[in-house]
Amino acid sequence: MLAATTFLVALAHPLKAQRTLTGTVQDSRGGAVPFAVLELPAQKIGVQADDEGRFSLPLPAALAPTDSLSVSALGYARQRVPVPAGVTATLRLAALPVSLNEVVVRPGIAEWVGLLVGPTKHGGYQQNRLSRESNSGWQIARLCQPPTDGHLTAVRFFVKSSIGCSKVSMRAPFRVRIYAADGPDGSHGTDLLTTSVLAAATERGWVTVNLDRYGIEFPQQGVYVAMEWVYTSDEFLCTHTYTNPDTRQKSEGFTYGQVIAAARLPAAKSQTWYYTIKYGWLKMQSRSIAGPATIDDAAIQAQFHS
Repeated sequence: MLAATTFLVALAHPLKAQRTLTGTVQDSRGGAVPFAVLELPAQKIGVQADDEGRFSLPLPAALAPTDSLSVSALGYARQRVPVPAGVTATLRLAALPVSLNEVVVRPGIAEWVGLLVGPTKHGGYQQNRLSRESNSGWQIARLCQPPTDGHLTAVRFFVKSSIGCSKVSMRAPFRVRIYAADGPDGSHGTDLLTTSVLAAATERGWVTVNLDRYGIEFPQQGVYVAMEWVYTSDEFLCTHTYTNPDTRQKSEGFTYGQVIAAARLPAAKSQTWYYTIKYGWLKMQSRSIAGPATIDDAAIQAQFHS
């Protein structure tokens, strides 16, 4: 029954725009910077570029003289520039030096931590209304904590297709993100994986991504492992009909890409968070109407090596 399936989606909210700024984000040599994020911090408005650095950012009618545009991307220095006066712009970012930590392999047992129970048939998280023109930067993350300090050697995500969608949409590339738990109150902080690492499913099940070469430390306090939905092609869009569980009315909507599966856990045990450019990181809250508070905990695991 569709009403029993819990999906949390990132909704696109239309803005009363004076104009729409379109263009590309490039590096110093004119190459595309994929999946760059453009934000108006004071307005809490932002969008993510596609895999070729192209973006479309609706600008509000009431821009203040002090408003500026923040442009950032993994592996590049963040830029803060005046809001371009025209309707098109080419924005440039400078690459940061890349340094990989030296990894010393010691005898030991590799161990998976994170969601260790099997995901349920229904439920999970997906991206709604992602397209070339609209991307909220949607991410789903889970805190993974090892028994002691060590190194992060791999991560994996349980991927499946959305109800009513073909397996093609399930094969959409997604980006792997790793964050230190050094933010306020142990929340998401420093980017630990500063290179864009894309992965994709070929079938329903676990998608494993080897990260051994990046030398990422895995402290006992844990790291946040995230799946980030990124736009690459319209072939991964899926139009479907859904039923509103409250009104029982049918409507047409569309989703993009894969679903990350989840297991229903008591709210106190869940370690799942979500992110949008507009609101930042928020911990998933229970949507239970009656009975014990439960949350769909994302099927994300991290491999620990001492």
